[in-house]
Amino acid sequence: MRNKESTYGTGGNAIGVRLTLMYIALAAICLAVVTQPLLNDHHTASDIAAHTAAAAIGLAITAALMAFLSRKITQPIRQLTDIAEEVADGNLDVTIPLFCKCEIGGLAASMRLMVSRLRASTTEIRQLANHDLVTGLPNRYRLQTLLERRVTSLDAHGNPARGAVFFIDILDLRKVNDRFGHESSDRLLTSIARLLIEASPCNSEAENQRNSAGPETDRPVLARFGGTELILSVPDMVEPAEIAALADRLHAAVATIVEEAGRQFRPKIAIGVARYPEDSLAAMKIKQYAALACNHAAALPVANKTAVFQMEMMQQIKTRESIERYLRTAIAERQFEVYYQPKVSASDWAVTGAEALVRLNHPERGVIGPGEFIPVAEMTGLIGEIGLIVLDEAIGQCAAWIRAGQPTEVSINVSVEQFQTEDFSGTVIALLEAHQCPAQFITIEITETLATTDVAGVAHEIAALRAAGLRIAIDDFGTGYSNLVQLTGLKFDILKVDRSFVSGIDCIGRSREVSRTIIQLGKNLGCRVVVEGTETPGQVAAAAQLGCDEIQGFYFSKPMKRIDFEAWRDLRSQNTVYAGLDALVSRGIASACA
Repeated sequence: MRNKESTYGTGGNAIGVRLTLMYIALAAICLAVVTQPLLNDHHTASDIAAHTAAAAIGLAITAALMAFLSRKITQPIRQLTDIAEEVADGNLDVTIPLFCKCEIGGLAASMRLMVSRLRASTTEIRQLANHDLVTGLPNRYRLQTLLERRVTSLDAHGNPARGAVFFIDILDLRKVNDRFGHESSDRLLTSIARLLIEASPCNSEAENQRNSAGPETDRPVLARFGGTELILSVPDMVEPAEIAALADRLHAAVATIVEEAGRQFRPKIAIGVARYPEDSLAAMKIKQYAALACNHAAALPVANKTAVFQMEMMQQIKTRESIERYLRTAIAERQFEVYYQPKVSASDWAVTGAEALVRLNHPERGVIGPGEFIPVAEMTGLIGEIGLIVLDEAIGQCAAWIRAGQPTEVSINVSVEQFQTEDFSGTVIALLEAHQCPAQFITIEITETLATTDVAGVAHEIAALRAAGLRIAIDDFGTGYSNLVQLTGLKFDILKVDRSFVSGIDCIGRSREVSRTIIQLGKNLGCRVVVEGTETPGQVAAAAQLGCDEIQGFYFSKPMKRIDFEAWRDLRSQNTVYAGLDALVSRGIASACA
């Protein structure tokens, strides 16, 4: 918009006014010179010649002035045209030196303002294109550019450049996002990124920005890869000792308490490292290998989860891809088999039911356990279809046992993705009706984390299932970060103590007291309490002594095929010796512990 206070092209500064005045002056001069002889009756031929020469000179002067004026006007216009063409070609570092008060000066000033705004807009666009909006870190595209330059460069001796890429995954950040919202998780992510920068060779946020902005490729850069993932590129670091030391510093940096919105968090990270040129000379491969190592690190049972890429890890990818391909075939052909692990009463040692557990029958590898193919199914979105197959078969089998006069309660584990599908409760109820299975014989097990993720949605589904007569169990209790107020606000029937507390349950100490507290909590809530993962007589005896209702674990049996479970159940039901032995062992060990 034109500035109302501008004096460009107004009044005497207007080119039109100036030209008009000049023409009037020139015309007056010419008129005076030409008409002068006519005013005197006494004029000679020489006078006429002189006057004619004077008129010719005046016209010549007029022409010269007009040519001069034309150049004064057209020259800056041509100069502005050249500058405009440079700007159109993308050169915003131009200088516009015209500062006159005429319209051309106004045009030059407008061009200066335009170029200034274009520079600001270009800077902002580059910032948006190369930086993450949440953390302000360089984004994956900027990192890819820097890493490609670095990996393909040569040192002073003509050798390939060297360095390491740290792929960092912030564990449990998605849970924070689900529980407290995007804003809290974004601020927590930003705080963690700041801690990592300070512990890395980047040193500070300002230095990290400078390192990523310049063309140099020999400087460390921390960037956001996406979601909960960050990437740290460290040139010239390839020695295992240096890599391990830096990884330890990064772990230590985030091991402190981070406060966000009045809440305290203890973030944990998993780190995967790949090196160049040892692992690859392609930037994309380096990132892929580092991410693969990070996935491997996340599964490690240690505090500082760090893994350096090894080519053997590629076999895991091939295996995973093979499983994924076979999963699709197995789903289409229903090649899954449901195994059953018994649950036993802690009071009379009778069989109270079984948990349905899925297995995959692979044509080459045989039976594959859920720990191997369930993560693949979750990553590929196939878990819902597999879960539906298990529901259908387990409910159908429960109904068959009832019709055979051998009623057995069946518990069915449900994944987060499956439980959150539209009208999950309606699907379960429809399967009960299709198989004519009484609802009170079916228990749906959901994880503690799911129970407190979307309380309103979970409560609605739980209410629908319980209204139909099914039981609800909270599985793996004690392993999440539950808000007990939220958890106790839900209606559930069974609480399962996670196996991680069972290892020390038969010894006086913290594990035993935590187990006692969880069992008592379940009792106070009016729930049946199941202790799972028992493997020794001492663990079984301790679980019974602490007051649980049912016990599940390898001590009694591993998960079995249907026909084997039926034989085991029938043998135990017909021969009370087994229950008596369990009771004697339990009482004997309990007395010894007391």
